[in-house]
Amino acid sequence: MTETFNYQYKTAYQTSSQWNTIIDEVYSGGEQRRNLWTNSRKKWVLEFSKNDADANAIMAFFNARKGRYEAFYWTWQATHPVTGKSMGGDGTQYTVRFDQDELNLEHLALGYKTFQITLVETVI
Repeated sequence: MTETFNYQYKTAYQTSSQWNTIIDEVYSGGEQRRNLWTNSRKKWVLEFSKNDADANAIMAFFNARKGRYEAFYWTWQATHPVTGKSMGGDGTQYTVRFDQDELNLEHLALGYKTFQITLVETVI
């Protein structure tokens, strides 16, 4: 069963869209282009500032997925659930995976931790 990443992030400060195109040079010097994907793949960089318990829960989720090995569900929020502030999202649930096999946390005062997570859209 695919799990859901539903931890509140501070901001999705970077988003991107990616295509996969192969360019083949032909004998005459021209080129042929082929697109390997039907749709673009999105990528998000999420920023977190969490207390010790929440940061540990996110780390446990990361470890349970074995880094970028296992995909999961994530919703790109349109608005913040508490403040109502725009989060820039479309409210759509995506199938994603972590972009890295390593998660680094910066330890701050009073047990708070800041970190970034990059999510990449994938197809299961």
